[in-house]
Amino acid sequence: MTRQLYFLGIGGIGMSALARWFHAQGATVAGYDRTSTALTEALEAEGIAVSYEGDIAALPAALQADIAAAKNDRWTIVWTPAIPKDFALITALSEAGFTLHKRAEILGMLSRERPLLAVAGTHGKTTTSTLLAHLLAHASLPVEAFLGGIALGQGSNLLLAGQDHARPWMVAEADEFDRSFLTLHPQFAAITSIDADHLDIYGTHASMLAAFASFAGQVQPGGLLLHADTVSAINEAATAALPQSIYGALPTGTSLKDLGWAAAYSAVDRIPAPSSTTGLAQFTLHLQGHPPMLVQWNMPGAHNAANATAAAHLAVCAGMPPAAIPTALAAFPGVARRFEIRHHQGQKAIIDDYAHHPSEIQGAIAAARLAFPGQRITGVFQPHLYSRTQDFLDGFALALSTLDACILLPIYPARELPIPGVDAQGIGEKMVGCPVECPPESRFLDVLEKMDPTVLLFMGAGDLNQWIEPAWDRMNPAKTTPTTHNP
Repeated sequence: MTRQLYFLGIGGIGMSALARWFHAQGATVAGYDRTSTALTEALEAEGIAVSYEGDIAALPAALQADIAAAKNDRWTIVWTPAIPKDFALITALSEAGFTLHKRAEILGMLSRERPLLAVAGTHGKTTTSTLLAHLLAHASLPVEAFLGGIALGQGSNLLLAGQDHARPWMVAEADEFDRSFLTLHPQFAAITSIDADHLDIYGTHASMLAAFASFAGQVQPGGLLLHADTVSAINEAATAALPQSIYGALPTGTSLKDLGWAAAYSAVDRIPAPSSTTGLAQFTLHLQGHPPMLVQWNMPGAHNAANATAAAHLAVCAGMPPAAIPTALAAFPGVARRFEIRHHQGQKAIIDDYAHHPSEIQGAIAAARLAFPGQRITGVFQPHLYSRTQDFLDGFALALSTLDACILLPIYPARELPIPGVDAQGIGEKMVGCPVECPPESRFLDVLEKMDPTVLLFMGAGDLNQWIEPAWDRMNPAKTTPTTHNP
């Protein structure tokens, strides 16, 4: 691989982590993205050149010279499928003879040089992998982590081991989108969930399950950890036997004694309300061969307890002493946009969550009710992708109906063109028992003010978090004079 890299879509969460890693190794790194964001601004502050103009003239001078001279062996071009293949820069670089590498290919190349701990799943990947990296770092084990979110403790999506460790543990998300995870061959891996998703790529849930089974088969023998909800489907889709450990909530009517650890079960057995004395969420963590451990931490919800269980299992596999896990989890500062409490004053609060699938929405709402018992939960949901909205219209409506009130923002299209007849209003029309509004973004703050929310839960994978600060201002009119916001 060359020591000069150009990233098309450098502002993506996964792409930026790779760019930061190569920059830290002393490589020349530059890239393009469509718009300036907090993440691209951070990259520029770190010394990485970022262009927002999609033409050859905006490329680094050395790369322009190589294109003109038909020299295509001195730069590695990294591309994300979020950038259309007919984009002008992709066309120019391809015609100049450059090979375009997907981010997953580069991640796979790096993982061949160090032992890999991977986390796969249609949801839970970012929280679980960030937890795992935190646990290993807390235990002073060498680790490099490529994360799908910003770890609040580091303020980055990249964790570096330092120069003293030649082969640190590598922690990475095994992304199912575009079958990217099939470039990885982990020593240990967890699969957190396999709900239908990315059907624009896979076509059917069965096709997606086959890809997960293929990934599971690439994990080294004895290194696979499956959430209990995934076991049957993955084993049915697999073409060969998959030795595995299992974790998750105990099956109804089943006790740990009943299981007898026959399946190497790591379990979450109870999710009580937050402690009345500490205000912290709590759960009992069970790891095979070790006594139960009470965990008290800042991440409410059964889904987060399950994520912590998977991370703890993998951390022990990597050499972390189990007894150190509760203290390390208590010190976990969280992940940006993963049940991140952005504001909390008196009875009022705003939570930012990346939930963009019906199952994730259910988990976020349940966590909000645990964190703020007895309070009215108002949700703001921005659907992500027209295709996902069409595929899961009923599921979104069912999950969002458990709110006390809801505002639906217009669909965030990301890489897609509109699908006729698919819009946020279609979700609202199917919701039952929950007051819902579907305003244009220009009227969002006015509708919000009329709803007079106390606990406001933002959910979505798009850009709705830009509304958090103006929403907090509207929720606290005595603090500031509301102003018009034009994101």
